[in-house]
Amino acid sequence: MKKSTKIVIVILLLVVIIATIVILNLKRKYNLEEYVKPIYNYFAMYSKDGKVGVIDKTGKLLIEPKYLDVFIPNPSKDVFVCYENSEKFKFLNSKGEELYKDYEDVTALQTSDLNLDFEKTLLRFKKDEKYGLIDYNGNVIVSANYDEITSLKNRPGEILVKKKDKYGVLDSNGQIKIELQYDSIAGDEYFTEKDGYRKAGYIVGEKGSNGFLYGYLNNLGKEILDIKYESISRVLKYDEDNIYLIVMENGKKGVYKNSKQIIDLIYQNINYADISQIFVVKRNSNYGIFSKSGKEIIPVRYKGYSLAGDYISVEDGNGEKELYDVNGNRVSRLDYKSVQAAGNSGNYIAINNEGFYSIITGEETISNNYTYVSYAFDNYFIFKNQQGFYGLLDVYDGIKLEPNQYTFMLKIEEKNAIQAVTGDGVCDIYSKNIEKVLSIKDAVVENINEKYTSVHSNLECYYINENGQVVQNTEVYPENKIFAFQENGKWGYKDSSGRVIVEPIYDFATDTDEYGFSGIILNGKWGVVDSEGKIIKEPQFTLETYYLPIFIGEYLLEVSDTYHCLELS
Repeated sequence: MKKSTKIVIVILLLVVIIATIVILNLKRKYNLEEYVKPIYNYFAMYSKDGKVGVIDKTGKLLIEPKYLDVFIPNPSKDVFVCYENSEKFKFLNSKGEELYKDYEDVTALQTSDLNLDFEKTLLRFKKDEKYGLIDYNGNVIVSANYDEITSLKNRPGEILVKKKDKYGVLDSNGQIKIELQYDSIAGDEYFTEKDGYRKAGYIVGEKGSNGFLYGYLNNLGKEILDIKYESISRVLKYDEDNIYLIVMENGKKGVYKNSKQIIDLIYQNINYADISQIFVVKRNSNYGIFSKSGKEIIPVRYKGYSLAGDYISVEDGNGEKELYDVNGNRVSRLDYKSVQAAGNSGNYIAINNEGFYSIITGEETISNNYTYVSYAFDNYFIFKNQQGFYGLLDVYDGIKLEPNQYTFMLKIEEKNAIQAVTGDGVCDIYSKNIEKVLSIKDAVVENINEKYTSVHSNLECYYINENGQVVQNTEVYPENKIFAFQENGKWGYKDSSGRVIVEPIYDFATDTDEYGFSGIILNGKWGVVDSEGKIIKEPQFTLETYYLPIFIGEYLLEVSDTYHCLELS
């Protein structure tokens, strides 16, 4: 073989190896993303008599509802845990075939004690009193040679294993990430929408004669702190390039930034304030403030404190209050019980000792014995007077909505718009410019996403954008094939060109949901329409709901601890 040929073969082998590593890493990344935004292809379905089966996202019945309960560990895969009674269960696929019959005691691994979330790629099995892991296709990923296997809490996608009384961690491919050398391992609970749990670290422990001592490993398993602390907790909001840890040694607390100590271990207690980005320390019943870099900005000599965004109110032993900024500069004395920042407006909401609210701007204090004040957006504040009526105030231009008719008012979540309700249940929607754009009795306001919100009753439905302007459903749902429309008080469906697909004969109609179905109402009864306008179920079901229902075929989607469907009746 020529030398050049050998070189080509070596290069090809390296390319294959690198490609394999990339594919595994992409696979692992995908698995972790499933925890942040699961893909729902399958749903447990509860029948009218309380039995449980399975449907797919098209509404097709896959498993007859005859089980006590059904759990779907990964809603994107056709693997279902079907309970015949409280103790006996079996795994079935979408064809009703029993899975993993060649394995003993196969179990889905629960990732949280608070809800029914499970590992999305791996299942545990037992053999000769030891435990191993298989994937959802039934392939052995880890042989049965561990004494215990569980999901590592607060680190889904990673597996906690135990052998000879020592714990370690496996990744989602079954490879050892943290060697089995610790008496305890826990995730630090760090989570972001962008990265999920990928940047979370590990709190590891060893048991000594006087109890457990703890150390810290970063998300790659690298040791950041030695095992010598009585407790370790991670500050969960900070700049993403650094890890801040509050630790306790010999009964005293301090702070580390990565592996560097920035606040001495001399305090009884330390808390981190996310919004103000400061550490509040306590020593000998006195409070002080440190910056995120570990600099003391307010001495540890005050008996009380409260935080207001970029400002800190402190109280001395004589009850005198002073206001400081987060850089430690004294601003003024205070006569308020508390002060809170009004978003990023540069204004503040204060409450005095009588419980009345004021608005502090850079130029004045607006005080009119308000019983409630909340920040809306821009320069607008919602307030409530002593007569129980709500109004809207522009701090630079006066009252925009008089407090004489509205018994409830709030900013619509994620939108620059106001929802105001009168005593007789009429809901008025005001845009960013404080123009009334809608008025609906007994309305329900539901956010669809960051850009759009629906405002609807059982006979009407409108959509507003992020600035409170009314928009058409064709803008809100550009991918839909049909769109609900109203004519002469009746509802039907048109396509995007305006051609009538379903004649307007119904009392109400919803737009197509993400699963491809719509709801229709006639004489108080609900029915279902598919994405083409075909009637799936004639209106014959009664629903006790004020929200816009989501249908999957003949079934109603219900979201509580899990996503599941109900048989309509």
